[in-house]
Amino acid sequence: LALLSAGIRIPRYVAAGVDGIVMIVGAVVVVFFATNFIVPFQGFLITLGTPIAAWCGIMIADVILRRKNYAEADLYSASGRYGDIRWLPIGLIVVGTALGWGLVTNAAATWLTWQGYLLGPFGLGGREGPWAYANLGVLLALLVGFLGILVFGRGAIRRQEALPTEEPAQPVETARR
Repeated sequence: LALLSAGIRIPRYVAAGVDGIVMIVGAVVVVFFATNFIVPFQGFLITLGTPIAAWCGIMIADVILRRKNYAEADLYSASGRYGDIRWLPIGLIVVGTALGWGLVTNAAATWLTWQGYLLGPFGLGGREGPWAYANLGVLLALLVGFLGILVFGRGAIRRQEALPTEEPAQPVETARR
C-alpha cells in the first residue's frame, strides 16, 4: 500500500498483491538462504531507523510548535494550508539520513559496509574505532529533524495557524495542570 501513498496509480488490490509478493520473497530469503536472521535484521533496523529518526524529530518539533489543532480537512487537500509538498521536512530527512548513515555501522552485514563514512572525518576513530558501534547517526538524524523544524519551520507553522478555518479553532491541550 506504500505504492499508493507514493502516488503510483494502480488498483488497490494490485498494490496489496505487490506488497504481499515482496513480503513473501523477503521471508523466503531470510528463512532459506540467509545464514542467520539477526544480521540482516539488525542491518535493516539500523539502516531504516536512521531516516525514521529524522522523520520523528520533524514530527516532534511540529507538534511542540503548534498551538492549534491541525485543520483536518486541509490535511487531505493539496491546495489546503499545508500544501502537497513541504520541501523543508523532505530536505531535513535527506540531510539527517545522509549524516546519520555516516555515523552508523554494521560490520556483520557485508552489504552495509558503506555506512560509517563520517566516523573517520569527524575524529571518532573510523569504522573500527571506539565510537563505531555507538550508532550515533540515529541520534544525529533525530536532532537534525527536530532542530531543523524548530529553527526553520516555526514561521511556516505560524502562517498555517493564522489562516482562517471552517472548523472551530480549539487550542491544543497541554499537560500543564
